[in-house]
Amino acid sequence: MSFRSSLRGAEWFPSSRPVPRKRFFPEVFGLEDRSLLSTFTVTNTSGDASTQGSLPWAIQQSNYSSPGLDIVKFNLQGAAPFIIDVNSTLYLNDQVVIDGESQPGYAGKPLVVVRGNASVPSIFLLQGAGGQTSSGSTIQGLAMSNYTANAVTIFTSSQGNWIQNNYMGFYYDGSNTLHTNKQFTSQPAAGVGLQSSFNTIRFNTMSGLYNGVNIGQDIGGSWSGAIYKTNSIQYNNIGTDPTGSTASGFGNDSDGVFLAAGAQENFIGPGDVLSGNKSSGVELLHPSTKLNVVFANMIGLDKSGMTAIPNGELGVLIANGSGSNAVGGPFGGNVIAANPLGGISLGTASFPGAPGNWVQNNIVGLNVAQTAVVGTQAVGINVESGASANSITGNIVAGNSVNGFQVSNATGNYMASNFIGQASSGVWFPNKGFGVALLPKANSNWVVSNTFGSNGQGSIYVDSAAVGNALQDVPGIVRPGGGGKPKPPRGRG
Repeated sequence: MSFRSSLRGAEWFPSSRPVPRKRFFPEVFGLEDRSLLSTFTVTNTSGDASTQGSLPWAIQQSNYSSPGLDIVKFNLQGAAPFIIDVNSTLYLNDQVVIDGESQPGYAGKPLVVVRGNASVPSIFLLQGAGGQTSSGSTIQGLAMSNYTANAVTIFTSSQGNWIQNNYMGFYYDGSNTLHTNKQFTSQPAAGVGLQSSFNTIRFNTMSGLYNGVNIGQDIGGSWSGAIYKTNSIQYNNIGTDPTGSTASGFGNDSDGVFLAAGAQENFIGPGDVLSGNKSSGVELLHPSTKLNVVFANMIGLDKSGMTAIPNGELGVLIANGSGSNAVGGPFGGNVIAANPLGGISLGTASFPGAPGNWVQNNIVGLNVAQTAVVGTQAVGINVESGASANSITGNIVAGNSVNGFQVSNATGNYMASNFIGQASSGVWFPNKGFGVALLPKANSNWVVSNTFGSNGQGSIYVDSAAVGNALQDVPGIVRPGGGGKPKPPRGRG
């Protein structure tokens, strides 16, 4: 019930006599019907929803017997880890906090493992059903492994969820032996699959998988037109161990983060370690994949930004028509090094087109302190295959084993105010090829107001089939027959 006080009493007049005391007349009003928060405690490791005290039972109670926000806590007895084997996906239809951190003894490392099998596509699936929605739910402090699609899948009927402090794709057994998802299945599974908006994915480790995070629809099919936006992927280790210091025994078989059809206005960063993935740290690969920001991450390095943990191909790939995205920018640049084919690639031969992206304030080829070259990275920033109207400014591009910048079959790109072959302090770290290589069909681009340090073959090479380019403040232009031709571009195409 609710009480509302109504003030009654004499008016106030300026006089010397005492003012009568105001009197309170309470009035009583009814409140609307509302559900009370319930707590369900997991007390056994059964995977059967008919067993009281099991995790499936607790989720079923939250879904159907207690509308509104509920909490699932853990109080398992015995020695950790506690392994809960489930034979089907755990569906969340109502708002719930699944709190693995409530297990006694939790100290930052999951003690509860939820493990599926070959018939379990996702461990958890968040959705809306029967007029309810799981929007605003939290899953935290668990390890998840042995599934064929995603550890956590979130559909558009569920939004604004928090997935945090989990191990996805692996777990440790009682003897501290590592078990990864790819030991159980060859299916291309991920950590989190999002066809949803406004979710926060943070402080997780995702390894032993195919991709760490997928956002959007399959780029090989027909896009429905749905948009999945404003998801925040931050402070995760994707491809490494939970400390972000090694990929030994860990790693993912494709990408750290894959942004597909309909992925828009998402934030990848800050604080992610996107390293130890066999393909790229981040890929954006569809014309509808736009207005995303990749910022303030370590890509190809450990969490400290000082040691190489290479991705197998590229740091960041934006291609297949993906445009109007930012890599770095005012929110903070990325540190991108040690990725064998290159740091950042806009467009590839297999996936042409990357219009109107911003690449700003990144360190490409050096450690975070700009005191040393880290690993081997062929090309710092590659622009090719129809990439157009991209703005590449304020980056440090140094220490790469081929060229700092490489442009081919690309038009109208703007490269200005970059440090090429040196750190921002002025210390030289040469790119072993050219600072900038304008290759065939690199036409009508701008290379202006950059600062060139030492570069092995010279500051800039301009091929005879690269025409109409504006070059300003460029020392030592090399043309065909005047110092050799740079190596052709490399990439996934």
